[in-house]
Amino acid sequence: MSQRNVEQERFVVPGSRLGVIEEFSAGEGTLELDGVIYSRFVGYSKADLVRRVVSVTPKVAPTLPSEGKTVVGVVTHGQEKMAVIDIIKIESKTLPTPFTGLLHISASSPRYERSMSDVCKTLDLVRAKIASTADGIIRLTTVGNNLGVLKAYCSNCGYPLSLRRRLLKCERCNNTEKRKLADDYLIGKEQP
Repeated sequence: MSQRNVEQERFVVPGSRLGVIEEFSAGEGTLELDGVIYSRFVGYSKADLVRRVVSVTPKVAPTLPSEGKTVVGVVTHGQEKMAVIDIIKIESKTLPTPFTGLLHISASSPRYERSMSDVCKTLDLVRAKIASTADGIIRLTTVGNNLGVLKAYCSNCGYPLSLRRRLLKCERCNNTEKRKLADDYLIGKEQP
């Protein structure tokens, strides 16, 4: 693309007015609100005069959830058909503030599960994949290779559960529980 087709870059902060939708389309790093295009990040704005698109390149790229990325999170609340998960890691980047994702029972296992308690429970460490971010809601799935619970705790006494023949057993109270486990379910080792 020739230099004539791109307007000069300028430094912008979140909320900087970049143009209107009659003039440009909102590109990466922008937000359109009531017909006005604003910057979403601290960075540099670029306007493509041929394609009529304005975009912002972040100065430091934030780690944001997007479809297809693998995440690690902690189950904060479990219901009959859904679990709420605080996402603490996206790919290999640890987040300073967690995002919240939802895991529905229909996206938790390739086979039929009666209850979310057979998939995961509160305080379990889970690896999942982002299935959708539509409407600002992060929907997760644990269907797939190496997705599921990485570390689980006894629902009776809170002690970490050990893997025994695809069932989880508590060494303290002998309670046996079931979860949808990741292939690399580990106990006593540092988690990814």
